[in-house]
Amino acid sequence: MKIIVGLGNPGVEYIGTRHNVGFDFVDQLSKHPRINSAGEELKFSLNKKFQAETAETQASGEKYILVKPQTFMNVSGKSVRAIIDFYKADIKDLLIVSDDLDLPLGMSRVRLTGSSGGHKGIESIISELGTNEFARLRIGISDKTIGGTESDHPYERPEAKIFVLEKFNDREKPVIAKMIRKSADIIIECFTADDLLTATSFEA
Repeated sequence: MKIIVGLGNPGVEYIGTRHNVGFDFVDQLSKHPRINSAGEELKFSLNKKFQAETAETQASGEKYILVKPQTFMNVSGKSVRAIIDFYKADIKDLLIVSDDLDLPLGMSRVRLTGSSGGHKGIESIISELGTNEFARLRIGISDKTIGGTESDHPYERPEAKIFVLEKFNDREKPVIAKMIRKSADIIIECFTADDLLTATSFEA
């Protein structure tokens, strides 16, 4: 079993925002031929016991559960905890996908453990699971005005709260779209081979 959770905020007003690239990633993955051999986009449906939209499929003898928590970003851990408990899943089969202000737009990075870096969604998951030893894919959304050079936790800077809820502009849209497509290709190959260590960091 593989559980892939993309973080974001529910609601049409948040579609296309920087904070929702986790949602965008699992949407892209739902169309990926490696886990969707039928060639039709998997359909997400609301699962109230998980407080999440989920889509399930089987590929190469493996069950995949794609998840978009509907709890809002800062309490994403409640949804993740419910899913892990229900399926009695191993933490090593969990992948969390989130935006990252420490990384520039057009770069992604995989980490198998680590702190939240100030990201409230990751912070919530660490709190609910009682561990920080789970895999996460961090998709860069930063620009020159907000980054990791001036603060260890750029999410705590006042301007970050506005920035992450802004939509990508016309210049940024093709960059983030390419990054998400490439990330999906790399992650599905490495995750299915239980070899996320080979996907350390990459650029669009």
